[in-house]
Amino acid sequence: MTIRLPGVFVPAIAIALSSAQAQPSTGKPPLQGLISMGAYKFVAKGTPPVNTMAPLNAVGGIFGGIVVIASWAQLQPTSGSFDPSVIDQFLTQVRAYNRKYPKHPLAVKLRVWAGFMAPDWAKNIGGAPISVTHNGNPHTIGRFWLPAYRKAFTNLQTLLAAKYDNMPLIREVAVTQCMSMTAEPFVVAADVVGDLQKVGLNNANYRFCLSNAIADYSAWKRTRLDFSVNVYGLGSGHDPGFTKKLMDACRASVGVRCVLDNHDLDTTPPGSIGPIQQYMKTLGPEIEFQTYRETPTNFEGTIKKGVALGASSIELWQDFGGFPLVPPPTLRHWATLISANSGNPTPWP
Repeated sequence: MTIRLPGVFVPAIAIALSSAQAQPSTGKPPLQGLISMGAYKFVAKGTPPVNTMAPLNAVGGIFGGIVVIASWAQLQPTSGSFDPSVIDQFLTQVRAYNRKYPKHPLAVKLRVWAGFMAPDWAKNIGGAPISVTHNGNPHTIGRFWLPAYRKAFTNLQTLLAAKYDNMPLIREVAVTQCMSMTAEPFVVAADVVGDLQKVGLNNANYRFCLSNAIADYSAWKRTRLDFSVNVYGLGSGHDPGFTKKLMDACRASVGVRCVLDNHDLDTTPPGSIGPIQQYMKTLGPEIEFQTYRETPTNFEGTIKKGVALGASSIELWQDFGGFPLVPPPTLRHWATLISANSGNPTPWP
């Protein structure tokens, strides 16, 4: 049996399981409140991410969570290896913070960067690494749409799930299968898309990759899956209907463990993301956002918009501006606004 999606046939099982088959569990509690999006300065040069608690330590007891960043290259520098020490070392710091603020501890979202942050052996799957220039910086990237590449990344998720799926501290794992230059799998940057199309990326294999991204995280049974969505588009043309179908499929396959996310929260968001954000709201919790700008011009309005869209948590930048520029009383106020969207609002003194 197949389901016909625009431009590609996809096996029905990869799109949605019946309720009798899936029987999705609620899994771990959701992230709530303000979330630090973690390290980002590494992106420009492609150097290893450096996780730090310094911004949160400066405003202790306000945030509900932090994103732990690891690159695929750090976790598997060689094929067949597995070194999660970069995650474990940072979790030690999070636990120390939580001992200091037991009434307002942090939960963790794990976000593994693949794409241009993949190890060299993965970038060589199916051909030599592809040289691209993004925002003026040179990078190399692998053929993320190939089945062999996807299988290698899925194997990494299996290793990670075996170690962390039963760990209460890690509440969510970000779905980054199919990513290229950002941790948003639905985004292929305009300045690299041409280079990728020359070596084989097209609508059919890109849609197939996205359609199977949730299935590629099937090793995670209890941890929630953070599915960052955007309007589908590869070069010219956009297909919001395809994005909506994948959101529906995510909820059908893993239930409320499918956390719908978007990284374009702003009072004036870019492009045609508005209808996608509204569709997220109709599907209900859990819904998360990341602010589109490092420091939104109307920061208060941006937070209130996220609350109106049903956000149970909102990621704020901790680099290049972001929440370190905001006074703690304002952050506490925002955390209270977001917390009101949950069935168990968090009190602050």
